[in-house]
Order: sequence, then structure tokens, then C-alpha cells
Amino acid sequence: MITKAAAIYGIGDALNQRAFLVSYCKQKDIPRKSIAIYTEKYWWMFEGLGFKRMTLKPDKKKMVPYRNFGLYDLPKTYECEELDKCIAKNAGIVYDFETCVPLPEYKCSSLPLPKRFITFNTGYGEFSGGPSTIKDAFCLKSWPNEYWTEFVRKIGVPCVQIGAGPSCTVIENGSINMVDKLSIKQSAEVLRRAMFHVDMEGGLAILNQHLGKRSVCLFGATAIQNQGRSFNLNLSSNSCFPCYEWGGRNGRLFASRSKLICGHRCMVELTPDYVIEQIHKSGWLEICPKIEEDFMVYP
Repeated sequence: MITKAAAIYGIGDALNQRAFLVSYCKQKDIPRKSIAIYTEKYWWMFEGLGFKRMTLKPDKKKMVPYRNFGLYDLPKTYECEELDKCIAKNAGIVYDFETCVPLPEYKCSSLPLPKRFITFNTGYGEFSGGPSTIKDAFCLKSWPNEYWTEFVRKIGVPCVQIGAGPSCTVIENGSINMVDKLSIKQSAEVLRRAMFHVDMEGGLAILNQHLGKRSVCLFGATAIQNQGRSFNLNLSSNSCFPCYEWGGRNGRLFASRSKLICGHRCMVELTPDYVIEQIHKSGWLEICPKIEEDFMVYP
């Protein structure tokens, strides 16, 4: 049985862990209060779900690491090619990233928003600057800023930019700038009111998922077959093989822009015109359906 779990990565990882733990308790028919959670920044995501909160960091020496899910005191009995799913296999349950556990609604009525709009994010969380050891580092999952400028200009619907941190370049001329102005809860409510969200594969798209909403996800270094949610519009240029895999042993997430031999082809060749064309084909600009109930696991 899991008795301790630590959410030690980003917002998307905490949400993945939250959904996994609810699924685990349901499938194993065990009381949630028997599972203790240690997390700081994202504890509010677990409030009201019946988990016990730890006040001290768990003893990491006694816990088994599983990337993207934090730390668990489960025996490591299986080695999977997709290491992200090892925790579910070791726990003896069926779980995947498409599982949604709805988040509560937060009232933010004072936010000045259009009646009809989409959201987008240009950054990659607080750590998007990359490791300090890499000169002029950037995130390989990032779409070029000039592409965001062109996208906002051409999409034909008001665009609200959300996100925070130094990697979020504000896109002028056509977007409503809410960068560094919102809490995560406020960001959730902006996402909830939007038609859909446009982003790279990452935390805000996963947050949108747990609001029952869909996202346009731009894939480059990571593979759609491993990280794409079927209810989203997952787009890639297919110009090269994904060079970075969550939970895998190959590739890297950050690189020096001046030393990158491939020229970031995966994202450079994913053009704004192609993305806009696919959005029009999806029909989401007319009406974007909510995520089907089949994906939802209720607390």
C-alpha cells in the first residue's frame, strides 16, 4: 500500500499524481486518509480529497523514485519502457494520463475578459531559463515567439495570454496580457471561461484538462504517442524523431540556442498557418466540446 507520496515537480506532475491517487484508492477500495501527501506549492489541489497531509518531508532513502509522480514507498518490482507508468504497474492498478479529477470552481468575477476568447502560454514554468550551467539555454518544447505573434494576429478571435516566469515573452498587438498577474487558481478560472487553450505540452494544458476543457498542444521534442491526450488537438511537424522523453533515458529538455545543431526544426517547421488551419478544421472556433465523461473520475 502507498502510505506516502511527494509532489516534487511542477503543476502538471502534481495533477497527474492527484488523479493517480484518486484512481488508486477507488480501484483498491482503501480509505484516502491512509495516504499521506507531502507537497508545498500545490497542496490546494489535494484539499477536500480526503488525503492526510504530511508536515515533514518524507525520508527519501526509504522511498522509490518515479519521474513525474514524486516519491512513493512502493517496492520497485517492474521496469517499464515508459517509466512514467511504472508507478501504476507497481501499484497494481490501471491508470493513464488521460484520467481527469475535476477541480473545484474558483470565483474571479473581477477579471476583465471578453465574452468569447482563447488562452495561450508562451513560457515553460518558473524554470524555463534552463539550468544555470547552460549558456543562452532555452526549452526545446518552446514555440518561437515570432510564431506566437503571427498566431495571435491571424487566428481571428481575442487571445488572452496567461502564464508566469521569465520564459513568458509577452506577445503584443492583439493579445490581452495577464502574464505574471494571476494566481494559479485565477489562471484556472480564465481557462475555464475560454473556448480552448493553446500551449506546448506542459502544466497549463494539464490544468485545463482537469477543468474538463480541451487544449491545442504543440509538440516538438516530446512524442505525441506518449504525452498526447486523445481529447486535445495534438499537433507536430513530424520533421524529426522526438529527442526528449519524459521518464526516458535519452535527450534533454534544455539546450544552448547557439549550439543546437538541429536548429530546433521540430518547432520551427510547425508553422502558425498550419496550426490555425488545423484549429479551423477541428471546428473549435465555432464550439469546443468539453471532455467526455468517460475520462472523468470524481472524488
